Amino acid sequence: MGIIIFILGLIFGSFANVVIYRLPKGKSIVSPGSQCPSCGKNILWYDNIPLLSYILLRGRCRFCKASISYRYFVVELITGLLFLALYLKFGLTIDLSIYALFILCLLIMGFIDIDTYLISDIIVLPGIAIGFILSVIFPQMHYEMTRVGSLWYSFTGIMIGAGILIFLAMVGKLLFRKEAMGGGDIKLLAMIGAFLGWKCVFITIFFASLLGTVISLTLIGLKKKKMEDYVPFGPYLGLGAVVSLFYKGMTFLGFFIN
Repeated sequence: MGIIIFILGLIFGSFANVVIYRLPKGKSIVSPGSQCPSCGKNILWYDNIPLLSYILLRGRCRFCKASISYRYFVVELITGLLFLALYLKFGLTIDLSIYALFILCLLIMGFIDIDTYLISDIIVLPGIAIGFILSVIFPQMHYEMTRVGSLWYSFTGIMIGAGILIFLAMVGKLLFRKEAMGGGDIKLLAMIGAFLGWKCVFITIFFASLLGTVISLTLIGLKKKKMEDYVPFGPYLGLGAVVSLFYKGMTFLGFFIN
């Protein structure tokens, strides 16, 4: 079953690649089929097998031999591994399906943010509503015994998630006299709160800030970035949310995380 879940993750990762590439360009994610970004020819079905086709073609188009970004391989592999990790944590339960959807949204938004410095409302706004509704229907998401308790936990997650970043944005603007936090980041953390609850909002911010600082300083040290360069925070919020998700049901910094 673990192998099946991993393969499903690879397939959804392949779909995520389509969304990441097409959504910012305003293209349909349904049609046409996959095409080479260089020569425009349709990719044959046997050249579109997650991971395997990339390896066999050595990361190049069969027709024009143009190089295909390694990101396609990376996104598929990450999605497959995260789906497998979810299965190992939650088993074959409804939680697995819910959090697989959640992680897929985080991946898509994170990579779009890297490319465009924008977080798409098309994904994040419905994501807030879906996380809230699912919390009511499936209260076990938050280890609550009642739907009312789960509803409140999700609602406070949305409010605290958005509220914290709005506060930081206001403080940053006063101190640095420029935008310190994008509106997309605020909505993204609200979505994370809807799915994971208010306690995980704090864990998400902690790990997002930690990972963001470490990775940014490393890139600056390697001269891949300059100190004044804008750093998209969405991917780090996504990483923090994934860490928070796998901490659910455990004790962290002295309190139990629902």
